Amino acid sequence: MFVSFSIIIIILFSQRKKIEAILLPFAIGLLISYILDPVVVFLSNKGIKRPIAVALIYFILIGSIIIALVYIVPVILMELNKLINTIPFYTQEIQDIVKEFKIKYKTIFPAAIQEVIDRNIDQIEKILLSILQNIASIIMRWVSSLFSIILGPVVGFYLLKDLDKIKMNLVYYLPHDQRQMVIKFLEKIDTTLGRYIRSQLIVSFIIGIFTTLALYILKIDFALLIGLLAGVTNIIPYFGPFIGALPAVVITMLRYPHKIVWLVIAIIIIHELESGIISPHIVGENVGLHPITVIFSLLVGGTFFGLWGMILAVPIAALIKIIFFEAEKNGK
Repeated sequence: MFVSFSIIIIILFSQRKKIEAILLPFAIGLLISYILDPVVVFLSNKGIKRPIAVALIYFILIGSIIIALVYIVPVILMELNKLINTIPFYTQEIQDIVKEFKIKYKTIFPAAIQEVIDRNIDQIEKILLSILQNIASIIMRWVSSLFSIILGPVVGFYLLKDLDKIKMNLVYYLPHDQRQMVIKFLEKIDTTLGRYIRSQLIVSFIIGIFTTLALYILKIDFALLIGLLAGVTNIIPYFGPFIGALPAVVITMLRYPHKIVWLVIAIIIIHELESGIISPHIVGENVGLHPITVIFSLLVGGTFFGLWGMILAVPIAALIKIIFFEAEKNGK
């Protein structure tokens, strides 16, 4: 049994890129249906039939996407083009800073310490240059996933429209004595994860807007791109705010060093607002995971599946905890 399970895991991991491409539209569709289902239920309770409620929500969603395509996407494309064109500038700036630092510390530190610093600086320089040089290829990978991203809302529409039928069919195929247990289990998942995911997305959206506005006010390049990144990475506990703020800090230090203090103040204010006011009122209860478990989950998810792995690590860890807790409770 263990050998078979290990072989399946190895096969899945070796084919993870293909599996990811296949599952991405369904994951996006499931996420959309999970987020919008409370709105559909609310409209259904007001007397609107579920298919009409779903169509109405999608009409508003499509309208919002059209507005985004007309007003926001051109700005993002312009910033992407500008970023790709300025990568050589930032690369040269990093190399110049490293050279200047090397000249300064060689007059201060002994030869042995200089050697250690040299090795570490070379390593950091390679990492930074690799990140800058791979930005274009990372962007192209995201663009190549565009079909899956577009297909996701279509899957989400059918999941939302037929969600009640899907639930009934799933329950129908379960043994009669296990139906109530499974229903309670799914309700537990919805209570624990549903509120957490929806509230985290709302908070991340707010953080993305605040970050974009702050960068526009300070007139720092790539405000919309960095704000978008800050919003996405804010979903990741502990590491997310740091990942989201890092590009803004690096670009400001290289291009606008006189604005770095104001940028740091803006970042601190935004995240103080988030941790002190926004999150407690919107997120409320957490998923009940110990901080060590959260950090371990993030490291595993990030190591094997990159950014998506870090974003999904905490919900998956919470789901595993619920499964084990319910299994243990029913086993007693």
